[in-house]
Amino acid sequence: MASSAPRSVRIVPGELETKSAMTRLVIPSSGQPAWPPFLRAGETVVSRLRRFPSHLHDREEVLTYVSEGFATYQLDTRPAHLLSPGSARLLSSPSRSTHQISPARAGPIRWFSLVVGIPPSASNELHLQASEPPVFPQYEESAVVRRLVGPGTEMTSSIGLECREILFVERSTTFQRVGHDRRGLVYVLAGRGSVEGHDVEVGDGVLAEGVTGIAIQNVEGLRVIAASAPR
Repeated sequence: MASSAPRSVRIVPGELETKSAMTRLVIPSSGQPAWPPFLRAGETVVSRLRRFPSHLHDREEVLTYVSEGFATYQLDTRPAHLLSPGSARLLSSPSRSTHQISPARAGPIRWFSLVVGIPPSASNELHLQASEPPVFPQYEESAVVRRLVGPGTEMTSSIGLECREILFVERSTTFQRVGHDRRGLVYVLAGRGSVEGHDVEVGDGVLAEGVTGIAIQNVEGLRVIAASAPR
């Protein structure tokens, strides 16, 4: 039986990755160098003049969510996919694989990425899942909510990752479930708001554990990615 985690909700400001001025991270960062099963969380902005190189993933599950611009996504040597704002991909890579995201049109592209570790007992099959923006938005109270990963969605995680995007349309509060046996992460894509009374703005991350859930309040145009995974 897993030991119970102490109750905590803390803010981690995003900071530029040391090897790249194009990526802002909350994990790993000086404020949060590690937080299993979350290995990496943050945003990258590139253009045709400043490209992001192909990179390796090994025993990792990777969510890629495009929030701005048009991009191509290529896994290993497979044909590239065109991604538009709202496109998402979930890569389950139990062994070494590479992927690359490149601008497909003029103008910058911006995407959020979330990486979680895959245990040795997971399936050995390389798997890429896709999700595109819904035709009709789904409203929950005073927010537009899109479920990206988890039960009832187009993309299912091999380790139990659940993820959704929340866009507030008026000043209000919503409750994001976490669970005492899970760790939660909220990343601010746009706007300003508060999480459990802590002020947050673009690029901030919120880490929660040992809680049933967390309250997210919109102040001005708040848009977040909210995720949780078994700890």
